[in-house]
Formats: sequence, C-alpha cells, structure tokens
Amino acid sequence: MRLSLMMATVVAGVALAGAANAQDAHAGHAGHAATPAQGQYSASLTRLITSAADGECPADLMAADLLSACNEQIASIGPALQSLGPISDMAFVSAEGEGEARVETYEVFFESGQMLTWGIGGYVDGKFNVAFVTG
Repeated sequence: MRLSLMMATVVAGVALAGAANAQDAHAGHAGHAATPAQGQYSASLTRLITSAADGECPADLMAADLLSACNEQIASIGPALQSLGPISDMAFVSAEGEGEARVETYEVFFESGQMLTWGIGGYVDGKFNVAFVTG
C-alpha cells in the first residue's frame, strides 16, 4: 500500500540519517515562519515529528492508513528521531498539488546538526494521508 510505503520511507530515511549522511545546516539559512501562501502544514509536521520522537503516532493528525503504518513502525521511528535531538529549525521548500492532493516539503534541521527533508499532505477531513522523509 502506498501509505505504508511512505511511512516505510520515514523509517528508512531516519535510519539512514547516521553520521555518514549528516548534513550541516546550510550556510546563510535563517529560520522564518512559513506564510500560508507558502507552507500551510508546518505546525502539523512539527507536532507529527515531535510526537513520533516521543514514541506516539498522533491519531488526531493521521488518517487511518497512515496511522496504522505509523503504529506498526513507531518502535523504530521513535528512537531514530529521538537520536537526532529536538527540531532546531524548519524551512518550507515547495508544495505540489492543490486541495486534498497538496503535499508540502520542508527541510527540517535537528539539534544534532542533521537535516532531513520531510513531506506532509493529502489533507482530507482534518487528517493527513501522506507523510515521508528523505535523508
């Protein structure tokens, strides 16, 4: 199932984000709040990442299939995210699609110095159907 594969990408991306794949925050990066015209889902993504690092899948943010995939993999996702430390900054990168098909991409910087590119979207009935990360 596509959503399970997306959550599997979360596990793979976080697991691959070891020292060999660590990226320093790029020079000149300045944190800023995303405007609605740019990124609408930054607060939800922050909460999703923070909850997952605490070993919980936020049921109020995730549609049933995504929540199920998250719950199946949280034992791996949580410790991997925990090892990166808290989020230190987030930058909106892009958005694709419109309405319920909208998926936003962000660069998420962690206190460990690592940066992971996260995506979130497929917002239907107050919950997200898509969440993924790449190293």
